[in-house]
Amino acid sequence: MADTLLMRLAPGGEGIRDWLLVDSEGQVKTPVQAGAPAPAVAAGARRIVVLVPADDVTLLEARVPGNRQRVLRAIPFALEEQLASDVDDLHFAVGKTLGEDRYPVAVVERSQMDAWAEQLLAHGISAHQWVPEVLALPRTDGWDILPEGERILVRSGDFSGFACDRDNLPVMVSLLAGDDQLPGHARVHAAEPLDMIGVELELDDTHRPALEIFAAGWWQGPVIDLLQGAYSRRAEWGRLLRPWKTTAALLLAAVLLAGVSTGLNYYRLSQQTARLSADIEALYKKTFPNARRIVNPRAQMEQQLKQLQRRAGGGDISFLGMFAETANVVRAAQGISVQGASYRDGRLDLDLQADNLQVLDAFKQSLVGSGRMNAEIQSATTDKDQKVKSRIRIEVKAS
Repeated sequence: MADTLLMRLAPGGEGIRDWLLVDSEGQVKTPVQAGAPAPAVAAGARRIVVLVPADDVTLLEARVPGNRQRVLRAIPFALEEQLASDVDDLHFAVGKTLGEDRYPVAVVERSQMDAWAEQLLAHGISAHQWVPEVLALPRTDGWDILPEGERILVRSGDFSGFACDRDNLPVMVSLLAGDDQLPGHARVHAAEPLDMIGVELELDDTHRPALEIFAAGWWQGPVIDLLQGAYSRRAEWGRLLRPWKTTAALLLAAVLLAGVSTGLNYYRLSQQTARLSADIEALYKKTFPNARRIVNPRAQMEQQLKQLQRRAGGGDISFLGMFAETANVVRAAQGISVQGASYRDGRLDLDLQADNLQVLDAFKQSLVGSGRMNAEIQSATTDKDQKVKSRIRIEVKAS
């Protein structure tokens, strides 16, 4: 039986980093080779698996009830508040259910998915599976950590993990320790220990190349395949259906002819619905001229009215105090910029950009310094410019 070709893309759009072959038992069959495989190697592989840089993938968890189709439609909106980018610009890949309506989700910019596809196409490669590289690290009860120069890869759970710079690891550990998210034990695939106060480290110095370690973890699983939705392997279906192309065309023509009358009626009704929707949206804009995003004008208007009713009853006094105190901290902070804000049910969520993780941690400490507010970092991602995009949730402490 032919082997599986496992390859890894380099961060920063540098193309294919290295590759090797794995047999049907998960055993490495070739040494790790730098660069892209020869066309004959790719053509002879039974399966091609690509590991993509963890720096460009956000791993989250969503809780959505319903069947699989409803879950796939609802997950982008369920995670919208945790993401800095517009959901329309993002690709969501969903793993198998974790039970109790919980699903692991990998989120990637669509532009990044397209860039990876172009890199592979330049070498004539059509992969069967794309996997975030941290989910190809071997899985233990704690964390699995792979240092690669100044870059640190961490698998923190079955479907969770992150990448960061070596210098930022202590700060990340400190932030996670404050939220009780650190493990008691971590396995480091290297000879030297890392600066992780409070975590018992096990050094796994096997001198194996990184891709061999990834091969073992990928075979062990579990993983999330990014090739879903618009990025699934539709070409395979196209080849299977090609012999039926003429028959399908004739059938489609018959269906279209039989449905002309229904189509015209549907068009007229759609036009009426569109006019009604436009009238509702115009009324909403007139009533709430400062509204930026309009998705469901009726539901949004009901929500605005409920908020006005609560404010009329004096229910938002805590919000005014929290907002004023937060604004003072923001004005005093250096290296912090606010990208967006939302308030719901007594919680103020800020989307921030910080110069580095130290600045973000100092900002959090300033918020809680008065003793009147709680602050929790919901997410923190380092971009290519080493800027940190984060969401922080602020609440007034219960008296």
